[in-house]
Amino acid sequence: MNRLPLLLVLVLVPAAPAAAVEVPLPSRPVTLDGDLREWGEAAWIPVEPAADGVGLRGVFADGLDHEAVVLVQWDARYLYVAAAVHDDTLDAGRVRPAEREWHGPAGERRDRMFYYDHMKLFVREPGADAGYNLWLAPPGGGEGGSRPYWWGGRQRRAPTERPPVEVASQVRGRARSFEMAIPWTWLDAWPQPGDEFDALFLFVDADQPGRPVGAKIGSGRDRWIWWQGPLVLRGSPEGLRPRPTPEAKVMERPVAVAAEEGLDPRVRQAIERSRQVQAQDVAAAGTAADDPASREASAPPAAPRSTVAAAAPAPSAEAPSTGGGTVGAAGGQGGGQLSLRARLNRQLLARRAASRAPDWMRRLERGPRVSEAQVDSYYTVLRRHLQRIVVGKLSVRVDILVVDMAAAAGGGRIEARRFLVDLLRNLEGREDEEALAWYARAAERLDLEAGAVRTFVGALGSRSRRIFEERRASTSEELLRKSAGEADLSPPQARQLLGALARIEDGIVGW
Repeated sequence: MNRLPLLLVLVLVPAAPAAAVEVPLPSRPVTLDGDLREWGEAAWIPVEPAADGVGLRGVFADGLDHEAVVLVQWDARYLYVAAAVHDDTLDAGRVRPAEREWHGPAGERRDRMFYYDHMKLFVREPGADAGYNLWLAPPGGGEGGSRPYWWGGRQRRAPTERPPVEVASQVRGRARSFEMAIPWTWLDAWPQPGDEFDALFLFVDADQPGRPVGAKIGSGRDRWIWWQGPLVLRGSPEGLRPRPTPEAKVMERPVAVAAEEGLDPRVRQAIERSRQVQAQDVAAAGTAADDPASREASAPPAAPRSTVAAAAPAPSAEAPSTGGGTVGAAGGQGGGQLSLRARLNRQLLARRAASRAPDWMRRLERGPRVSEAQVDSYYTVLRRHLQRIVVGKLSVRVDILVVDMAAAAGGGRIEARRFLVDLLRNLEGREDEEALAWYARAAERLDLEAGAVRTFVGALGSRSRRIFEERRASTSEELLRKSAGEADLSPPQARQLLGALARIEDGIVGW
């Protein structure tokens, strides 16, 4: 591998796009013992600074400091992953799932895994809405330190210790290895030749053995490096399970008729609300249809013709939702590209448990595929996250916000991200009379300078917008801390200011 003699003094370097890695079948049987000599023909992925698809956090020196390579292959039963790591300082420690969160004296929260040497693996099947995480600690840390320790599970579900993944590891001087066989059944996957899986491999280089987590965090020497990119399965192994074919659902009667028989009154009310939304959409569509330019601009692109009409691919996690249609018989507007469930989500679920968004938020550019009901759902999710940050004093992953907004509104993540970016751009540049009065009220409540409030709002909006535009990961705690620094505020003052701006009092959020 290339060795970089110069220090890379970098706080956070985003990864350049990685080319797809072709994953072959094993050329010989895989023996899980931590010895990687039989992995010579597997796919090799260097995880080092400046490599394609690699991002890093912290300061890395030359290859003697930290160097890693990941090896991948597959067969009908398992995804095989191995890693060889060269590290000048072993800082191993077992972190159980129930003990993963560290809480600081000022309400800070950190994941302990990022302060001991760990490997993290993430894999997601094509078209799946969630993937699987696996954390591995090398031998040498704490109780049971002579053996590796691992835990993980599906995203947004409770992880388990030692899930059904076969793992082996060795530590020899400055070198260590991980070797694992991950059952496709555990990943809820039905792999086929040519499938492209999303993957991430991350390595933490702690280099502070013997120090408590709080001291490690306070030192500011956070260091981890990761590769992220697609894995394409090549070859056709024996015994491969065929992917199950979804059963075709035959709808004998229009949904609007069948849905009203014997339903709970609350569901009837939801259906009635959906009809009102439909009427508004139809009226708006009729107005646009009178204008050929408008009709051309708003029409979705024609779907390519498929030789197998029944085998329409599942939409990806980032696929935009299709425009709304009437709730009627199956095979209506949108055909195979627009499922009945998606239509019901947009027209019924978007209003579930949602509060009405303020007028200025409803006036934002949102595109023809986002209704006012969905904006209300976006607003509800934003309120919930603000409550967690301000009232609960929690640090949350900001990229999860897009997922939650899309799920609550029954739409796509692309629409939710675009709306959020426009919302943040509006906040960072607001200097109108209404905004200045808003800043002044918050400043008066907390005895701050109105200029500091304005600077904080602009910095928070700008930083957050860039994160969502560039699809990077961050936490609310990090955003608040950096935005507070630009406004010369302390992190506790920034959290209080965020609460004052959003009028969060006793757990109630307004705008």
